[in-house]
Amino acid sequence: MSNHLTGKFIKKGGRLDFSSLASSKQFELFVSNVPENSIVEFFYEVTHDDGTLPQLAKLHVMLKQLATHIGETVENMKILVKDRAGLCIAREVAGKEYFLAKSFAECSKDELSLAIQAAIEISHEVNHPLV
Repeated sequence: MSNHLTGKFIKKGGRLDFSSLASSKQFELFVSNVPENSIVEFFYEVTHDDGTLPQLAKLHVMLKQLATHIGETVENMKILVKDRAGLCIAREVAGKEYFLAKSFAECSKDELSLAIQAAIEISHEVNHPLV
């Protein structure tokens, strides 16, 4: 079982505090499921309007879990999610149709949110809920 946590903090008075009660409760639940003497890795990032590394990390974990569940490659899973999220376009050049997918690394925060939501929807359709 993978045990992961994503959340947000807000800086107040020189400290990082949970941005909401829900984030605090998620943290408590996470800590209660960590075995004693376990090493926990973490990453902090100040967010901007662009997509964030935590979003990318979450999305890639979801893609790997879905791909494993349905017996697909991660690369094909990425395309399925990108298509569902509206991050793919079809172009015709010299009579040939090309399928272009935007790189997750170039996505905005909102676009990555759409991709995460698309992965969640697909997970429910294949009876493997991720959330």
